[in-house]
Amino acid sequence: MGFVLTDKKLSKNKVFRIEINLSENIPFALSIPQDENVLQINKGVMHGEIDIESLKLELSQKFPININSIDFRINKIQDVVVEFSSELKLDQETIINVLQQTISQELPHTLRNKDTKKPLIYITNDLFGIPLIGSIYFGVIDRGTNLLQIRPITGCPLNCPFCSVDEGPISKTKLRDYIVDTDYLVNTYNSIVAEKKLKEAEAHLDGQGEPMAYPYLPELVQKLHENENTKIVSIQTNGWYLTEQLIDELAEVNLTRINLSINALSSSLSKKLSGKGDYKIEKMLELAEYIANSKISLLIAPLWIPGINDQDIEEIVQFSLKVNSNETKYPTLGIQNYLTHDVGRNLKGIPQKKFAEFNQQLRNIEKKFGAKNLVLKPYMFNIYKTEMIKNPMRINEIVNAEVVLLGRQMGEVIVKAKNRLIHVSNVNQLSLGKKIKVRITRNRHNIFFAEAV
Repeated sequence: MGFVLTDKKLSKNKVFRIEINLSENIPFALSIPQDENVLQINKGVMHGEIDIESLKLELSQKFPININSIDFRINKIQDVVVEFSSELKLDQETIINVLQQTISQELPHTLRNKDTKKPLIYITNDLFGIPLIGSIYFGVIDRGTNLLQIRPITGCPLNCPFCSVDEGPISKTKLRDYIVDTDYLVNTYNSIVAEKKLKEAEAHLDGQGEPMAYPYLPELVQKLHENENTKIVSIQTNGWYLTEQLIDELAEVNLTRINLSINALSSSLSKKLSGKGDYKIEKMLELAEYIANSKISLLIAPLWIPGINDQDIEEIVQFSLKVNSNETKYPTLGIQNYLTHDVGRNLKGIPQKKFAEFNQQLRNIEKKFGAKNLVLKPYMFNIYKTEMIKNPMRINEIVNAEVVLLGRQMGEVIVKAKNRLIHVSNVNQLSLGKKIKVRITRNRHNIFFAEAV
């Protein structure tokens, strides 16, 4: 029961002893560690702590409750409950609303990504007040087609040695992670779809990290589909957070396609290429087959690393042909060419292949195994060119901006100007809200970088 009210006689006054089950009313997993006076709050990769004394103080200030009568505890079924005494019958919903507001105000100060161990900043419309356009880290990216990239979260649980953006717990460059409010993200997507006048939009969830770490993923997919001009909602994933239950939930809200990265079929090499000793390729293959047998289309997307997983690539092709033979809407394999990156992690001694050579090798595999469409083209996914949204800033233009967020890298901040977000590097001691002038150094695809002037 979420709410218990009893009458008790204390001295000459009638006092109501009230108990509320917070675990049944707060949309997070709650716990109170032994010998600690904090309320731990978890949802997916989100982890934070709230000082219980601050919750008690808020209740005593908002309601006629003696602060000394308030007790937060774990009940017999391991739910978190709050119990207190009052001379008045108090409305349960009002009390819960006050606690939810207090938690939402204080949680951002302690929120962390459980997997990367980095601070996790929750981004809402109140923080920026403008559309989520301009950042490479989060928001919506328009590259001039009917496909819009949706980036709800940063951070990755894997430590792939070839990661192009140096993600994961071992990252040497990433200082913090971001997570975006669902409605804020969807509203930005809807505004771009309207501006571009799209009728066959694809919302593709990807990011600098693992998009399936987003704890509100089914809700996000459902809300993206509520736009009548959304034809496809797809997602790129390394599969770490996949479960049969999550696949069922995503199928229920009509996720169109999962692009699943599997880079090796041998246990030892798959562990090496994921940077995780507990990576289980056997389970990943079971989940791939489960997707192939669901309403969701499956595309297996391995990275071909010359001299490392040559044999595995052929085995992955054969696995895909076996489990995904009924797929007719889209290609079932998206083999990627290994490239080196200035800001990422690179494998020593592994050269890049020219794309002409790479594509010829894909055609050779097609002939060897009877596979089709290994050399991917946009039309295979119904992707086509469109007008991009307006780009409001030119290269070398100097604009007045306001600091709204600390960046992911040392010396980086994110500022806003002209209804866009801008990355500014090599700055120090700039506080939030600070007004600065910046010179735009990059503006391609409405992703902006600048230097302070």
